Amino acid sequence: MLSIPFLRQITVGDAMHVGIVTCSPSDDLDQVAAAMAENDIHCVVAVDEGPPGEDDDRLWGVVSDLDLMRGIVSGGALDAGNLAELDVATVTPEDTLDRAVRTMVRRGLAHLVVVAGRRPVGVISTLDIARAMRDSSIMASGTARRRPPTRPILRSLPRP
Repeated sequence: MLSIPFLRQITVGDAMHVGIVTCSPSDDLDQVAAAMAENDIHCVVAVDEGPPGEDDDRLWGVVSDLDLMRGIVSGGALDAGNLAELDVATVTPEDTLDRAVRTMVRRGLAHLVVVAGRRPVGVISTLDIARAMRDSSIMASGTARRRPPTRPILRSLPRP
């Protein structure tokens, strides 16, 4: 059985999927829903694109699948900027899974944005942590080697 020491030995960078799917705060609900559906994900990272060449792709917020559902039932003309959580919980690739889990539990979140130098570089979810636990359990039993993530690396959506 795995325990807390395991969570202190594995880093976020070991368990996360590198890359993000982004949206602009001005993207409408259809665009956000399409990004989630096409990439089989539960959140998109809203970025403030800023002037070209100047501090591009700054983390602005996160729109989760639940945020999207709230927007749909509201019936209003909402966009990602209206739905996004602006108080974004982040971790770095060097942080331990223990820190990520504790942040998720404390904040009641299923996803954390992984940042390097204040730029989003990935997302770690509760499912990513469960996979890391499963893979480490398999390794500890000696029956298999650690497998890479099964999901493809995510990409940013092209801007219109």
